[in-house]
Amino acid sequence: MAGSSFVLRGPPSYLAGKLLKSSSMSPLGVRCVQLHSVFEVALSVDSLAGSGAAALRRLYAFTAGTARCRVGPELSRKYGVEPDNAQLVVSITNKATLEQAWYNEVRTRKPQTFKVDAAGLVDPTDGGRKCDFCNWQTLTAEDTWGRIERPHAVTGSNLFKYGEPAHGLVLFKHHDPLSFSREQLGDFLAVSADWFTAAAVVHPDARNPFFIWNSGPRAGASQFHGHGQLMLTTLPVPAQARLTQQSELHAQAHPGTSIYHDMVQAHAAVGLARALGRGEDRCWILAHLAPQKDMEVVLLGSSLKSPVFVAALHASLRALVDGLGVQTFNCGILNVPLKQQQPAAGVERFPAANELPLETRLDDSQGLVMAFSEGMGTDEDVLRLLPSGMEWRPLMARVVSRGKTTSPASDFGCLEVIGHASIGHTDPFLLIQRIDDQLALLLM
Repeated sequence: MAGSSFVLRGPPSYLAGKLLKSSSMSPLGVRCVQLHSVFEVALSVDSLAGSGAAALRRLYAFTAGTARCRVGPELSRKYGVEPDNAQLVVSITNKATLEQAWYNEVRTRKPQTFKVDAAGLVDPTDGGRKCDFCNWQTLTAEDTWGRIERPHAVTGSNLFKYGEPAHGLVLFKHHDPLSFSREQLGDFLAVSADWFTAAAVVHPDARNPFFIWNSGPRAGASQFHGHGQLMLTTLPVPAQARLTQQSELHAQAHPGTSIYHDMVQAHAAVGLARALGRGEDRCWILAHLAPQKDMEVVLLGSSLKSPVFVAALHASLRALVDGLGVQTFNCGILNVPLKQQQPAAGVERFPAANELPLETRLDDSQGLVMAFSEGMGTDEDVLRLLPSGMEWRPLMARVVSRGKTTSPASDFGCLEVIGHASIGHTDPFLLIQRIDDQLALLLM
C-alpha cells in the first residue's frame, strides 16, 4: 500500500560479540544498533541509547556469560564439539513479571534419545468421521442461553467443566486444527466475544473472562478438532491477577509509563516489535524476549472483534505453523473487555458475517497496513503511535509453541514447573522474520 514502510531482516547471527555498530531503522522507526540475535541484544544492551533503550533496561535484566566443561575424545567425536568446551549462555528476565528465559545456541544440537512414530500429529477420528465436534449439533452440550453461531464457528458448553459459573467451548466448523483462514479465525474470535457478552448478562457478578486455545494433545487438547475454551469466573485466573497487580506496581515504581508501553518500546528498540493498523484500531506484535515457552508472540490489541487484531493473530499463528513448522500451540488471551450492552434474550444465532456492521468485518479496505508509514523515525514516533495515557489496558494474547509432536519428551521439566523459567530454543529474531513474511502478504 502506498505510504507504508516495510523492512525484512536478514538471518539471525549467533556470533556473539560481533555487533554491527551502524545505526539503522527498525520497521517501527526506532533508531538503534542493528541487531540480529538475542545474544547480540544481551551483549550490547548497556550501549543502546534512546527512550526505547531506557524502557528495555527498565523492564528487562540481561546476563551473558561463558559456561565451560572438559570433553573427552570419544564424546567430542560423537557430537562434534570442542574438547575445551565454552558455551555462551544468556538469560533475560522481565523485572516486573519475573518471567525468565535462558538461551544457548548449542542446545539446538542437543540429542534426543527417546523415539516415537515420525508421523507427528495424528488424527484419531478418521478424518472427522468419528469426531464429536464435527457433529456439534448433537454431540456437544449448549449453554443455558443457547449457542452463538457464525458461518465458520459456533459455541457450545463444556461438558466437563473446571470453571464456574460459565465455562464454554468455541469450535471451528471445519475439522483440521492447523488449517484456518483469517476469515475463519475472525468468526472463531467473534463468537467468543459474543459468548463473553451473553455469559456476563446471565452472570453479572462474574467479571473475569479468559480465552483458552489448546491446539494438539501436547498443548492440552483432548479433541483433535480445532477448538478453544471460554471461561467467565468470579475469581480471576492467577495470570490475570498477576498482570493487573504487576501493571499497577510498575506504574507506581516508574511514574509516567506503564508496563504495556515499556514492553512495546523495549521490543521496538531492538527490532522485535511490529505494529498493524491505523488510528485507534492498532495491534502491536512482539517476538517476546523472555518467552514463557518457545516462540512466544505477545499481541496487544483492542478487542476480539477488531479486524486488525484478527489479522495480527492470524499472521502470528501462520508464522509458527507455516514458517516454523509448529504443529501444536497454546494461545491465551487476557484483559478481554466485557461489553456493557445486553444481547437480546434467547438469541441462539448471531448474524452472518455479511450481515454485520462494517467495523466487524475482516476488510482489507479498512487499512490493515504496517505502521510505520509516517514520521521521521525516532523514539518519539513509537510513543506517538502508542495510545496516550497510562490507563491503556490492551487485550493481551500470548501464543507459544509446545514443542515437536514427534518427540515423546515433555517440553515442561523441573526448570519450568518448579523454577518458573524457560529455555529459548528459537531466537526471537528468527521468529520476527517469519512474522514479517506473513505480514508482507497483507501489503500485496
